[in-house]
Amino acid sequence: MTQPLTRLVGEFIARNSFERIPADAVALARHGFTDYAAVNILGRDTPIARLLKSMATVGRNGEARLSFTRERTASLSAALINGAAGHALDYDDIGIGAHPAHPTVVLAPAILAEAEALELSGRAMLAAYITGYEVWGELAKRDRTPHHVKGWHPTATFGAIASAAAVANLRGLDAGRAAAAVAIAASQAGGIVANYGTMTKPFHAGRANHVGVLSARLAEAGMTAAPDALENAKGFLRAISPKGEVDLETPPTLGKEWWILRHGPGFKLYPLCYGNHRAISGMLALREEHGFTGADIDAIELEMGPVQLVSLVNHDPKTGLEAKFSAEFAMAMVALTGRASLAELTDAFVLRRDVRDLMARVKLIANPAADPESHDGQPKDRLSVRLKNGTQLDRKLDHPRGHPSRPITPAELWGKFSDCVQDALSPDAARRMFDSLQSLEKLVSVAALPVVEAAEVRA
Repeated sequence: MTQPLTRLVGEFIARNSFERIPADAVALARHGFTDYAAVNILGRDTPIARLLKSMATVGRNGEARLSFTRERTASLSAALINGAAGHALDYDDIGIGAHPAHPTVVLAPAILAEAEALELSGRAMLAAYITGYEVWGELAKRDRTPHHVKGWHPTATFGAIASAAAVANLRGLDAGRAAAAVAIAASQAGGIVANYGTMTKPFHAGRANHVGVLSARLAEAGMTAAPDALENAKGFLRAISPKGEVDLETPPTLGKEWWILRHGPGFKLYPLCYGNHRAISGMLALREEHGFTGADIDAIELEMGPVQLVSLVNHDPKTGLEAKFSAEFAMAMVALTGRASLAELTDAFVLRRDVRDLMARVKLIANPAADPESHDGQPKDRLSVRLKNGTQLDRKLDHPRGHPSRPITPAELWGKFSDCVQDALSPDAARRMFDSLQSLEKLVSVAALPVVEAAEVRA
């Protein structure tokens, strides 16, 4: 590489614009903003959102709205609170490809807050989103080992840098200051897998948004940072790498190839950790094909690669939040109810006797022969259900609906959106917001989006 990677990243951030971006990439970004708005509204009354809001100055005159309501606060606080609210229920999108991560929840909140503060258009927001996504992909692909294997939460680490890149693009920073923004963000990136299943995990997302806004503003104001903060021997990529095996020789393809088109966001149709989704789809299919119920099951075996299982850290969950990261719970829930919805993610449901009994009969098998560096599904992943009558049912696990290889349809996206916002918006207002987000390039400003009135939201 003839020039420092940090400098090349800054140059891409400075030059990228809506006019340069392929139409298919814009469509994916629109879906990202739409899905984010739904889960942000759904999560706006969760404990972590309320806690963070209690520490901010909230009124009617701030720079940006909180969860599209009339409540306003400073852009930095809005990015933090809205980011955490959007990730609080772990129902937001996934993507990036090089590792499992939640891209939109660390891009959209910061972009929306700053775009509202600066009165910028939907086109500017879409360009900023794709800028952040591309920078994230460019950096993540340089390390073959997914960082969460070491204990890093990529949504928080890479996400902070991607958010800074997005906001730097939105604010129109030149190449030098854009490079400084990502370098400043690199010194603030952090988040550990050990905090999955607690309020700190969604705080990771909120904090990454806060870092993005703060870093871009500091760089714009003249704050300096290492010009090689990404590639330095003691810089971000090497410091955070699980094995220290980082490719720093391959020239960036930013703006030449579009990472989002190869590894775009996937959209969750089940409100649990994405590590569960393929198994959920498999159990739903087996149940539909063979007509059994939870009462018919003697034992369940779920075999997945070790990377696929790494986020499923709760083997005996006691709360709805913990249950999101439990494969045992996911299998029991679907076997008993034939669905995976928000209604099951309550403490009371998790503590039901039949749920706990079936969870105890779920056996997880980490297949050491599977590719230890692949997070996106293993060729030998399988689900086996043994019924009490002796029947053995087996299924190879495939990608779930909503995965980039099985794209979500507009009807499915609308179904999820309307379900998420039904307690906050009338059907007509929900449809107006959905349609506005689905044609975001025509939006004059964030202020044109419908206002969400105060209402109790399911948590």
